[in-house]
Amino acid sequence: DAEIAIEAGSILGASAVKCSWEALMEAKKETIVVPGIGKIRIRLVPTEEELVQAERAKRARGFFLSLVASLLIEPEYVKDNWVRLAEEDLRPLARLIARANNLEPFFKPKREKPFYNAFRNAWRMKRAAHKDAVFQRALAAWRAHLEAGIAAAERAYARQVGGDHTMLRALAREGFVLSPRALRLVTDASDVSPARLGDDALGGLVDSWFDLPQFVRRVRPIRDAFAAFQRGEYALAIYGLLPQPEGVLWDYLREANPAELALEELIELQGRSYVTVEAFLREILSRLVGTEELPFYRFVKFAAFTDDGTLNRHAVEHGISLAFATRENAIRIILLLEFVHFVLGNLHPVARLRQNG
Repeated sequence: DAEIAIEAGSILGASAVKCSWEALMEAKKETIVVPGIGKIRIRLVPTEEELVQAERAKRARGFFLSLVASLLIEPEYVKDNWVRLAEEDLRPLARLIARANNLEPFFKPKREKPFYNAFRNAWRMKRAAHKDAVFQRALAAWRAHLEAGIAAAERAYARQVGGDHTMLRALAREGFVLSPRALRLVTDASDVSPARLGDDALGGLVDSWFDLPQFVRRVRPIRDAFAAFQRGEYALAIYGLLPQPEGVLWDYLREANPAELALEELIELQGRSYVTVEAFLREILSRLVGTEELPFYRFVKFAAFTDDGTLNRHAVEHGISLAFATRENAIRIILLLEFVHFVLGNLHPVARLRQNG
């Protein structure tokens, strides 16, 4: 398997992998008798390229015969001779190949049915299980590099907001996720409503963000968007601010997590839809606040979306939502950025930029 070679290559080197693979291929050969064909000598372990070629067959029987054609050493493969064979004559060969490739947990053909579908599905299930195991190992390494920092942020958050997160979770379900500083602003007000925070209070939060390099890089779009917010141009403010939380988190992952790029490459190789930035955001929300997602981060199908003023990142960024431009929605994003700033500042406090004055 290509992924086995990738993993082994990082440990043994390409030449060692090639030698061990060739040794395996040489060892797993066998001479058997197939009724209607006679004595054959066959290699039992296909290469990745041979499996890919076999998958091009439209039917499961074609998959099996394509593999046989690739593996057969002698006599020469003659398609007409193999195609005319009865299924029961080929079943022992299928079991032999399955056993040599550790397919027994997946290969469960029924006696009353041809084995071809079961054989092809066994290969698919094995490869899927292997790919998932490789992915889970990479994901565990990625999480391990984040754990100490997230735990530090979690302790700092609990210390500053107290042990009861009931109100914080309720506000998060409404789309308002609060840092300790934002919580103090809200509780100091006469009514506990983040949507009523004034420009001065919010501007104080924004001004404090630029001690972290991930925010300094975005100083222009953030300040321009907040200026639009102060002018009451909430559509411009939201368009400018909505991408920033993910951008800030991506910068951190790319720079501080040595397992990030390897995981991204594996996600692309395996064709997965996993998004590390979204997983990181869910993790910090879950660990600090006690909820895994904000309502405006939920994926919605365009046909199912109702444009009633509810903020939804997917719908806004794809131009499906037009009724989102409210002060309350803009405050939701400002508070999310404030929360992200708190988290990143506690993940690696030494990474803060020291500002003069």
